[in-house]
Amino acid sequence: MRVSGEIREKLVLVIGKLITRCIEAARGVPYVIPKDRVIEMVIQNPELFEQLVLEEHLAQTELSSSELTSKMDAIAEIGQFKSLDQFDISFSGPAESEADLEPAAESVNRLTRTFIVYVNNAVTIFEKEFELFMEKFRKSLRGAGMSVQTIDLSSEDLAGLERQAEPYAMAGEYVQAFSFDRLLNSRVMTKEFVQLPSSDYSLARFLIRRVRAEEVSFPELVKFILRACYVSQGGWEDLFAVLVNLVGQEPGLYERSLLIDLIDRDAFFACNLLCDSYSNIRSWTPAQRKAAIEQALQRWDQKAGA
Repeated sequence: MRVSGEIREKLVLVIGKLITRCIEAARGVPYVIPKDRVIEMVIQNPELFEQLVLEEHLAQTELSSSELTSKMDAIAEIGQFKSLDQFDISFSGPAESEADLEPAAESVNRLTRTFIVYVNNAVTIFEKEFELFMEKFRKSLRGAGMSVQTIDLSSEDLAGLERQAEPYAMAGEYVQAFSFDRLLNSRVMTKEFVQLPSSDYSLARFLIRRVRAEEVSFPELVKFILRACYVSQGGWEDLFAVLVNLVGQEPGLYERSLLIDLIDRDAFFACNLLCDSYSNIRSWTPAQRKAAIEQALQRWDQKAGA
């Protein structure tokens, strides 16, 4: 059933505010401080130790004499994946052995753990918040004499949500920006309450196009998308599919050669894309690597229907 444009506009506005609140609330990831770190803290920073003990008591959690729990700022820890810049594992730089790649691989694994916990936190918090909101929303509609089982939203209705996600993307806060897209397509949204636009609508597509208008920001966005593919263990791979689709459909706006160059500079992504090892790919000439990347992109073009 279609409800009035005013009701749909208010619904989208509230959804955007809920998402904003949830992606911020998901930042606090609890973690256990190891015993040796607790001992070090008692000696070097007793005030912090006392604060954590107090927090454990207030939270009524089990307090261990050898371990404490604290909260890590997941977004700060993830850092939009920029911590990987220090490794600069590419095929054109100095030769790397498999052992030389281990610190970078460990950094990716650490980011993966934090990233997955953060995303799961955001989804869990949002689904609870959204269900509570929709229960109140439907009750208010019934009070006004309206019975609505499903609210159909169009792509035009979601313009308000786009305006709320856009500042994150334009500020380079890509984890938060694309979290809007993940939560918009979460189970609770599609289960029974809201009917989203047809499959050709993509909030991620809108955000990528907006960043592309800023020439300086676009390479950073592409770097983020490539890293998101492997840090998320494929969970955010759809962002790359959207990117490739745009490159295929709008060659005047998106230079394919730039995308190929950026893939060539990210050895982790290139190895996954080409399904080959670092040592093998490194033995290829730059022209051979770029030709292989182009062939792989053509396969993605076919999957995306570009």
